Amino acid sequence: MKIAKHLIIIVLLLFGVGCYESNNITGSDDVDEYSGAEFTITEKVVSSSRLTAKGTVKNTSNETYYGRWYVEGDFYTDGTYTFKLGGDNYLITYSLAPNESTGWELIFQSSLYEESDYPDFAVKNLRAYHD
Repeated sequence: MKIAKHLIIIVLLLFGVGCYESNNITGSDDVDEYSGAEFTITEKVVSSSRLTAKGTVKNTSNETYYGRWYVEGDFYTDGTYTFKLGGDNYLITYSLAPNESTGWELIFQSSLYEESDYPDFAVKNLRAYHD
Protein backbone atom coordinates (compact mmCIF):
# COMPACT_ATOMS: atom_id res chain seq x y z
CA MET A 1 0.00 0.00 0.00
CA LYS A 2 2.82 2.41 0.86
CA ILE A 3 4.55 1.68 -2.46
CA ALA A 4 1.34 2.41 -4.37
CA LYS A 5 1.01 5.83 -2.70
CA HIS A 6 4.61 6.69 -3.53
CA LEU A 7 4.13 5.53 -7.11
CA ILE A 8 1.02 7.69 -7.50
CA ILE A 9 2.88 10.71 -6.15
CA ILE A 10 5.80 10.12 -8.51
CA VAL A 11 3.49 9.73 -11.50
CA LEU A 12 1.63 12.93 -10.62
CA LEU A 13 4.89 14.84 -10.23
CA LEU A 14 6.19 13.57 -13.55
CA PHE A 15 2.93 14.44 -15.26
CA GLY A 16 3.06 17.98 -13.86
CA VAL A 17 6.66 18.47 -14.98
CA GLY A 18 5.92 17.04 -18.43
CA CYS A 19 3.12 19.54 -18.99
CA TYR A 20 5.26 22.53 -18.06
CA GLU A 21 6.44 24.47 -21.10
CA SER A 22 7.36 27.93 -19.92
CA ASN A 23 6.68 30.48 -17.24
CA ASN A 24 6.10 33.19 -19.84
CA ILE A 25 2.55 34.38 -20.25
CA THR A 26 1.99 36.15 -23.55
CA GLY A 27 -1.01 38.20 -24.52
CA SER A 28 -2.16 39.05 -20.99
CA ASP A 29 -4.56 41.99 -20.57
CA ASP A 30 -3.31 42.43 -17.00
CA VAL A 31 -0.31 44.62 -17.98
CA ASP A 32 0.30 48.24 -18.92
CA GLU A 33 1.46 48.69 -22.51
CA TYR A 34 3.90 51.44 -23.40
CA SER A 35 2.77 53.64 -26.25
CA GLY A 36 5.06 54.60 -29.09
CA ALA A 37 7.04 51.37 -29.30
CA GLU A 38 8.28 50.98 -32.89
CA PHE A 39 9.52 47.44 -33.66
CA THR A 40 11.87 46.14 -36.33
CA ILE A 41 12.69 42.46 -36.81
CA THR A 42 16.34 42.24 -37.88
CA GLU A 43 16.96 38.49 -37.83
CA LYS A 44 15.07 35.19 -37.75
CA VAL A 45 16.92 31.94 -36.99
CA VAL A 46 15.57 28.38 -37.26
CA SER A 47 17.22 25.42 -35.55
CA SER A 48 16.05 21.90 -34.78
CA SER A 49 15.06 22.90 -31.26
CA ARG A 50 14.02 26.56 -31.40
CA LEU A 51 12.92 29.57 -33.39
CA THR A 52 14.61 32.88 -32.60
CA ALA A 53 13.57 36.38 -33.60
CA LYS A 54 15.85 39.35 -32.93
CA GLY A 55 15.18 43.00 -33.45
CA THR A 56 15.07 46.52 -32.17
CA VAL A 57 12.48 48.63 -30.42
CA LYS A 58 12.47 52.41 -30.55
CA ASN A 59 10.66 54.56 -28.01
CA THR A 60 8.86 57.12 -30.19
CA SER A 61 6.76 58.47 -27.30
CA ASN A 62 7.50 61.45 -25.06
CA GLU A 63 7.76 59.26 -21.94
CA THR A 64 10.60 57.10 -20.67
CA TYR A 65 10.14 53.33 -20.45
CA TYR A 66 11.42 52.52 -16.98
CA GLY A 67 13.41 49.41 -16.00
CA ARG A 68 11.75 46.01 -15.70
CA TRP A 69 9.75 46.21 -18.88
CA TYR A 70 9.18 43.57 -21.55
CA VAL A 71 9.05 43.03 -25.28
CA GLU A 72 6.53 40.35 -26.23
CA GLY A 73 5.43 38.65 -29.43
CA ASP A 74 3.67 35.64 -30.93
CA PHE A 75 5.24 33.02 -33.20
CA TYR A 76 3.32 31.68 -36.23
CA THR A 77 4.12 28.91 -38.71
CA ASP A 78 4.33 31.42 -41.58
CA GLY A 79 3.32 34.85 -42.79
CA THR A 80 -0.35 33.93 -43.21
CA TYR A 81 -0.65 34.15 -39.40
CA THR A 82 -3.28 31.41 -39.31
CA PHE A 83 -1.53 28.92 -36.99
CA LYS A 84 0.00 30.28 -33.79
CA LEU A 85 2.79 28.20 -32.29
CA GLY A 86 3.13 30.22 -29.08
CA GLY A 87 4.87 33.29 -27.77
CA ASP A 88 7.68 34.68 -25.67
CA ASN A 89 8.68 37.79 -23.78
CA TYR A 90 12.06 39.42 -23.18
CA LEU A 91 12.85 41.26 -19.95
CA ILE A 92 14.67 44.59 -20.18
CA THR A 93 16.06 45.90 -16.89
CA TYR A 94 17.08 49.42 -17.92
CA SER A 95 15.22 52.57 -18.95
CA LEU A 96 14.65 53.65 -22.53
CA ALA A 97 14.28 57.42 -23.03
CA PRO A 98 12.29 58.99 -25.88
CA ASN A 99 13.97 58.46 -29.27
CA GLU A 100 16.30 55.77 -27.89
CA SER A 101 16.40 52.25 -29.29
CA THR A 102 17.52 48.91 -27.90
CA GLY A 103 17.66 45.28 -28.95
CA TRP A 104 15.50 42.32 -28.00
CA GLU A 105 15.35 38.56 -28.65
CA LEU A 106 12.34 36.26 -28.53
CA ILE A 107 12.72 32.47 -28.49
CA PHE A 108 10.10 29.81 -29.14
CA GLN A 109 10.70 26.17 -28.25
CA SER A 110 8.18 23.46 -27.49
CA SER A 111 8.02 19.72 -27.16
CA LEU A 112 4.86 19.82 -29.32
CA TYR A 113 6.61 20.91 -32.50
CA GLU A 114 9.73 20.24 -34.52
CA GLU A 115 10.87 23.83 -34.90
CA SER A 116 12.92 23.10 -38.03
CA ASP A 117 9.62 22.34 -39.80
CA TYR A 118 8.87 26.08 -39.83
CA PRO A 119 11.64 27.79 -41.85
CA ASP A 120 9.23 30.55 -42.87
CA PHE A 121 7.99 31.29 -39.34
CA ALA A 122 6.65 34.76 -38.63
CA VAL A 123 6.37 36.95 -35.55
CA LYS A 124 3.42 39.25 -34.89
CA ASN A 125 1.69 41.15 -32.08
CA LEU A 126 4.87 42.74 -30.79
CA ARG A 127 4.38 45.08 -27.83
CA ALA A 128 6.29 46.74 -25.01
CA TYR A 129 4.76 46.58 -21.54
CA HIS A 130 5.41 46.65 -17.81
CA ASP A 131 3.57 44.96 -15.00
